[in-house]
Amino acid sequence: MWSPDLTEWRKPPNQKPEFLRIKELKTSESKFKISPNQSISALYSNKMSIYNHGMTEYRPRLVDSTLELWLKTFGAVSLEGPRWTGKTMTCEQFAASAVYLSRRPSDQFDPLEMAKLNPSFLFEGAKPRLIDEWQLMSEIWDMVRGDIDANHGAKGMYLLTSSSLPPQFDSRRKDAVRHSGTGRIGRLRMSTMTLYETGDSSGEVSILSLFRGEDIQGSVRGISLDEITHYIVRGGWPANLEGQDSSIMPRAYIEDLISQDLESIDADLDERRFRRLLLSLARNESTLCPSSRLAADAGNGRPLDDSTVRKYLSVLDHLYLICDQEAFSPSFRSRTRLRIAPKRHLADPSLAAAIVGADEVSLKSDLQYLGLLFESLVEHDLRVYIEHLGGRLSHYQDYGNCEVDAVLSLPDGNYGLVEIRLGAHHTILDEAAGNLLRVSRKLEKEASFLAIISGLAPIPMKRKDGVYVIPLTSLKP
Repeated sequence: MWSPDLTEWRKPPNQKPEFLRIKELKTSESKFKISPNQSISALYSNKMSIYNHGMTEYRPRLVDSTLELWLKTFGAVSLEGPRWTGKTMTCEQFAASAVYLSRRPSDQFDPLEMAKLNPSFLFEGAKPRLIDEWQLMSEIWDMVRGDIDANHGAKGMYLLTSSSLPPQFDSRRKDAVRHSGTGRIGRLRMSTMTLYETGDSSGEVSILSLFRGEDIQGSVRGISLDEITHYIVRGGWPANLEGQDSSIMPRAYIEDLISQDLESIDADLDERRFRRLLLSLARNESTLCPSSRLAADAGNGRPLDDSTVRKYLSVLDHLYLICDQEAFSPSFRSRTRLRIAPKRHLADPSLAAAIVGADEVSLKSDLQYLGLLFESLVEHDLRVYIEHLGGRLSHYQDYGNCEVDAVLSLPDGNYGLVEIRLGAHHTILDEAAGNLLRVSRKLEKEASFLAIISGLAPIPMKRKDGVYVIPLTSLKP
């Protein structure tokens, strides 16, 4: 698959969207000052709004090329993912017109109320037509599907964005959407930015080149522990790439989630239990934490029942805030019986750091937890990279207690085994390489490559035993 050159930011197309509210946004310093009546989350919601409207130059995303292809394949594409990931701005690069249901009402009218009174106005405008945060009026899904059918399956008519999955997607509800949209609406997931997208990875080593068995090379670049903790705490939020304290925005995100998003999904949730569940998920980031442990932590002495835990996890899933790493399921026969438990992940490692109250300084005082969050950072990026290539990310664990942190699989059945290590001392690398070689001998189909992704390795290289050692800051798809 073609991958965009992210060394230069993509310029907006000549044809600009005809925005619903034609009003110039000003970037005066006062917009970013916190007034006595303004919460931190409100500050960053405002900052993200300005980012989405092009006041910050657009940085190309890996999803761009997939979105472009899907617009030629489907009548509509729904770009889905957590809030503040840049979905709207990405879609604006392809849209010819747009309507923003989540924007604050203008002096003249409220766009959401107008849509409810006169839904036809949603579809008036040049195509592709962007409908931002469509889930605020869930009937739009069926309307879009119907309009595509009415136009004989025309391609590239609509772009939809959503930061939560409407309850109406639950088929058990009476007001459920009537049609999944299969064949008409393509659903595409968008994550927070990878280090390659933020410009913190040189991209000298591609995942695809590893599958092809090509030699790897790269320049020497020393990376410090301070830089790693910065990448973790900052996260991949587009509006958080510049700022004096990178920990503020992820913390604001969590508070915004609890104060606003939960009620929109399920007003019956117990906030204290939900906070404890989040804390348990954050503490167990990048582990095979069973639901029973989550239930015990959230219950605070009286474990929650399974249905309640499933309900809370379902809410996070509807908000695209959990992204579990499934167990490796090879397409070939294996002599070894494999475990099937998923590895727990929040949508961005910065969320885990924010929930436990860690910043760039405090993380360095707990190297064990820092190691888990570094693993989360690596696996977040690996997921985006391998999915860009049409593959999937998983992990390996068998009943002999042999584990591999990550498995990268392509649709043709080829796969690579990856161990993740924060350090780069030769004893750490020897241990990781030995584990990779041991596990690879258990699998009948030979792995395309074995690799250690390190935080502190200064240069990409191939060891004498054939195992690659690759700094995270040199990777790309």
